[in-house]
Amino acid sequence: MITSGLFLITGAVFMILHFFQFVAFGVAGAKLVSRIRSKAFACFLRQEVAYFDRPENGSGAICTHLSSNAAAIEDMVGTRLGVICETLSLSVFGFVLGLFFNWQLTIIIAIPFVLLLIISIIQIRLSSWLKTQSDLIYSQASTLAVEVITNMRTVKQLSMEHEVSRQYTNMIDQVLIMFWKPEAMFSIVLGLYWAMDSATLGLLYWRALVLVEKNEMDMSDVVMISAFGMFALEALKMVGMLAERIGKSFAAAHAFFDLFDRTPTIDNGSNKGQELTNFSGETDFNQVKFVYPSRPTVLVLNKLQLSIKSGQRIALVGASGCGKSTIVQLLERFYDVTHGELLLDGVDIRKLNLQWLRSRLGVVSQEPVLFDLTIAEN
Repeated sequence: MITSGLFLITGAVFMILHFFQFVAFGVAGAKLVSRIRSKAFACFLRQEVAYFDRPENGSGAICTHLSSNAAAIEDMVGTRLGVICETLSLSVFGFVLGLFFNWQLTIIIAIPFVLLLIISIIQIRLSSWLKTQSDLIYSQASTLAVEVITNMRTVKQLSMEHEVSRQYTNMIDQVLIMFWKPEAMFSIVLGLYWAMDSATLGLLYWRALVLVEKNEMDMSDVVMISAFGMFALEALKMVGMLAERIGKSFAAAHAFFDLFDRTPTIDNGSNKGQELTNFSGETDFNQVKFVYPSRPTVLVLNKLQLSIKSGQRIALVGASGCGKSTIVQLLERFYDVTHGELLLDGVDIRKLNLQWLRSRLGVVSQEPVLFDLTIAEN
């Protein structure tokens, strides 16, 4: 009766502890992912315009980054992280207990333990690399999908549905080609590892029988070591099965860390710089050369010399692509000049407070953009 009561009490304690474990890790994981998404979005808003001109930073790629990478982290930092911590602690406890009773039998159990650990580390690294490569392909596919949906009238007019569908399918198929060989290899290796369990158990009991016949250990110790040792191995197998997800979460975390650590060349969130008290708007382009960072071989402006007096009205006239819009974007400091100087009231525009500068400029575009807000908010 006493033993039964102790088992019941132990079960109740474990139930309560597991309840708090899953609740704590679940809530902590959800809050962490929410903060990561918010911080990542804020970091994207800080980046310079040239950052978004690169193909890998298109709208589809950024949406994929915020959704899939955050989901990959959420997959591991929630309740599964608690299970991994519990599993590793049980494995360590089991092997320490085994070493205490008999180191020879514990070494036999440690053979598949070490093999699974090596396999898991390799799989984590490979899964991390595969996630990074597949995300590049998925971001390109997402960018293509966004472009097609945004320009659906043009696609319909030119009857390009089958062509864009073929391009999208080819991109997705690249991921399948990339994944099947590593997955097949690890399936074979893990299958062989699971087959080693029976071999390890047979070797363990053979060695235990030898030790018992020599009166070097009791049968109760054999049962204790084999039970705890195999339990530790089974617990570690759970981590091995999660190795692929762990690798993907590592790759996702690395991508977020790169974003958080990136310093934009033009910090849109900065409040540093001069604020001119008597700003008149006199503008001087002094031998300005400019190339877009995404097209470094195309010289858009070549030694531009232009002076605009305060209150003067000017018109920039020229063929498409001659640099009219570029001049306006330089004034808004979406980009910095490649060579030369852009002066406002005699002060280099790069020395001015960016928030103050843009609050002094008013731009009416040829094709205004409306956000999904009310008319007053727009």
